[in-house]
Amino acid sequence: MALRNMSFRLKMFVIMFIVILIPMILVSTILFKWSEQAITDQTSKVVISSIEFAVTNIDSALENVAGMSKMLLTENRLIAIAKRGEPLKPEEKNEKYNGIMDLLSFFITRIKVMNILEGIDSFYLYLVKQNTIMDSKSTYYEDVNVDHVDFVQQAKSGQWKDRWFVSAPVNYDSLNGIETRLETAKQISFTTALSGEDGHDIAVLAANVNESFISDYYKKIQRGIPGEFVVLDQSSTVVACPDNRLVGSRTSDYTKMNDTIQNMKSKSGSFFITVQGEEKFAVYSVSDYTNWSYVVVIPASEILGKVNEMQKFMLIVISVTGILIFGITLLLSRFFYKPLEKLVLAMQKIENRRLDFKIKDNRGDEYKRVYQGFNDMVDELNVLIRDLENEKILNQEAEIKLLQAQINPHFLYNTLDSIYSIARLKKVDEISQMVAALSKFFRISLSSGKEVVTLKEAVQLVINYLTILNIRYKGAITFELDIPEELYACQVPKLLLQPIVENAVYHGLERHKGGGQLTISAVTQSHTLFLYVEDEGIGIEPAALDKLQSMLSGNGPGESSSFALRNLNRQIRLKYGMAYGVTLESVYGKGTRVTVKLPVITMERGDSDVPYDRGR
Repeated sequence: MALRNMSFRLKMFVIMFIVILIPMILVSTILFKWSEQAITDQTSKVVISSIEFAVTNIDSALENVAGMSKMLLTENRLIAIAKRGEPLKPEEKNEKYNGIMDLLSFFITRIKVMNILEGIDSFYLYLVKQNTIMDSKSTYYEDVNVDHVDFVQQAKSGQWKDRWFVSAPVNYDSLNGIETRLETAKQISFTTALSGEDGHDIAVLAANVNESFISDYYKKIQRGIPGEFVVLDQSSTVVACPDNRLVGSRTSDYTKMNDTIQNMKSKSGSFFITVQGEEKFAVYSVSDYTNWSYVVVIPASEILGKVNEMQKFMLIVISVTGILIFGITLLLSRFFYKPLEKLVLAMQKIENRRLDFKIKDNRGDEYKRVYQGFNDMVDELNVLIRDLENEKILNQEAEIKLLQAQINPHFLYNTLDSIYSIARLKKVDEISQMVAALSKFFRISLSSGKEVVTLKEAVQLVINYLTILNIRYKGAITFELDIPEELYACQVPKLLLQPIVENAVYHGLERHKGGGQLTISAVTQSHTLFLYVEDEGIGIEPAALDKLQSMLSGNGPGESSSFALRNLNRQIRLKYGMAYGVTLESVYGKGTRVTVKLPVITMERGDSDVPYDRGR
């Protein structure tokens, strides 16, 4: 409704502004989203490529270490001491244990020399029957409480046997359940076991890798890629992280991140996530060997920095363009509205009675026709006003003449009554009859200036007229009326039938030897009154009939003999419309029939001056 009540100029401005601005905003938004997606996709591809390269090499190294661990358990010296059920004698311990320690150190050296894994730290060997743990880096521990030994417990549970996991290192404090600052130190371990003949484990071996190995390796190949490198196992435990205090623990943020990765259908991908209240862009790849999730967590601001710059640039462009569009739209609306404004001002001049005002503008577009139409309308308006003023003057003059003429009929009626009385006294019946008919004729024809009478009055006027004529023609003219009684109340022009009857007498019956008969009839059909005047005169010749019919249809000039019919036809059409009027039919030598078509109009009850159209 607000737009509807605006001025046309303001509507045009608002619509043009919206039509131009909205598509520009939509295009800018689409371009921004597209650029954001393009940048994130490109970043994701680069980071995934780097991660997958690291995963491939790390998995290969870990898999080789796992293979070396299983190979170590096949050494006869190790198997022999693991199978021995009785405790070793003191003199045997140094020899046997030192031999095993040398074996463990040899495999460590072999792994390093072969450049299998730079981050290899140590081997732990737990001899179940001897209840002894050997550390390749230091010494061995006898009579240990394995409840405090992480790798042994994990192997017993079976969950992490032959798998890599985060474990706590073995030392004097950890074996005795003493909490120290070293408790936070973690390592990545692979456990495998040697089973005895009864199927029970007789030895558990753990290959230990420094927890920093994975992070250090990725740093070497990241090629300047921003962000933190995080590795999570299937249980969302942190395997590697810039903050080594978090290694081996679970956090809500990393758990949510790992859940998101596991819900993803692809082995690699990227997504946005909120970590510690900050939006991050996470790019991941899942290892086929360990099922660990290798994730690079990049601050979203770094990834979207260029996008934000582009967004700022687009906002500046949109703002500047919006101002330009505002100005251009204002100019365009003014340009398009100016011709209409000129027309509105011209109409206001006409409202203020400046009827001599015209629009002067030599345009070549559609407004030229509009202006010309306005000027033509002003000309016609001036003509109409002038005609109305003239008509008003004529009506005033006619009213004066009517007032003057109201005296004359009384004098005429009194004179005719006097002649009628003298004719009766002198017993001159024809004169008295003619005077009586003439008096009645004038009473109806004058009828106080009324132009419309009932059909009954119009017929009575014709009867009086024919009475006068019959005296002249000594009764040679007979007439017949065939009009239903209910139609006599219909309203018709006062002198409707008299001119037609006059034409029928003078141009038809008078020329016919012996006079003839005249028939006046009436019917109604579809709220239309049809009046028929038929004579048995000589008829009309075909050529003359064509001219008369052409004249009545408005396509030909009228002759002096047809003025009455032409004027009557024009009077009916002006008063009732082009659907009504006079038509003519004739057969030469037999007679003529004139048809008058009028709407059915009667007087409303209780009001003798208001016609009522029964056809409405």
